[in-house]
Amino acid sequence: MPSRKRDRSVLQQFADTINCCEADPYMECCSRRHVPLHIHHVLGGAHRIDASWNLVRLCMDAHEWCHSHPQEGRIFGWYILNSRGAFDPDTIRERWQKCPLGVIEVALPEIAEDWIVAMGEALLQKYA
Repeated sequence: MPSRKRDRSVLQQFADTINCCEADPYMECCSRRHVPLHIHHVLGGAHRIDASWNLVRLCMDAHEWCHSHPQEGRIFGWYILNSRGAFDPDTIRERWQKCPLGVIEVALPEIAEDWIVAMGEALLQKYA
């Protein structure tokens, strides 16, 4: 399992590259006005790693939503990564020891948010 040691250079490079809330096109949050941004790890906890395939930039409202809806937040994060070409199911499977597409498939019947279900289904269609 990878170390959870913070890689400040990766985080700084990511912060310099992505300078707007990546959730804004999909959810009502900051409307891209100038707000402080947070770096969110899509896979957190013991699987947290500072790598572009695991990081999204979010405003505080979107970041809090992802943490209070962990299952939906993970699918949402993967969809954002996919939209910028950074979703890497093979690396996620290798690091997480689970197939992200299988996790999405299992999660979809439990999710009430239609927009998250649509995002999950789009990922399944693209990568299945």
